[in-house]
Amino acid sequence: MGPIAAAERLRWQREPLTARDVMTRNVRTARRDSSLRDVARLMKEEDSGVIPIVSEHGRLEGTVTDRDLAIQAFSGGQPPEQLRAMDVMTDDIHAVTPDESLHTLVDLMAREQIRRIPVVERDDRLVGIVTLSDIAQRADGDEELQRALERISSRRSFWSRLR
Repeated sequence: MGPIAAAERLRWQREPLTARDVMTRNVRTARRDSSLRDVARLMKEEDSGVIPIVSEHGRLEGTVTDRDLAIQAFSGGQPPEQLRAMDVMTDDIHAVTPDESLHTLVDLMAREQIRRIPVVERDDRLVGIVTLSDIAQRADGDEELQRALERISSRRSFWSRLR
């Protein structure tokens, strides 16, 4: 058997990757009553565009993104200093379990045009998050993952659709 055939055989024998295999663990979180300043500080410290919002028991309740901060916090009638995470967070979010296959997860991200997805246990306890960067690091030799990443990243802006 030649080297290419051996490589192909190994490729087909490996187990499919799951959310558990690629997720970022020990994600910093905030609570619903956290100030926006605290959420923004966490984003800066973690160099992250999203902070999951969890209950006192670690159950996922929503997320605050950098976009939420920029748009919702500064377009409303209240001064941003008075706002809490619960005032700007998105609570209708998609999440996956750690055993979800990476291909299923990528399909969900492409279909919903989301670039990050929380990973929760069956009781909704947050255990990690998967981002496009996490997936891109694994997509090197996987053409299907590469195509899926292109679909996720090809989201067209409102303005480009008007042409």
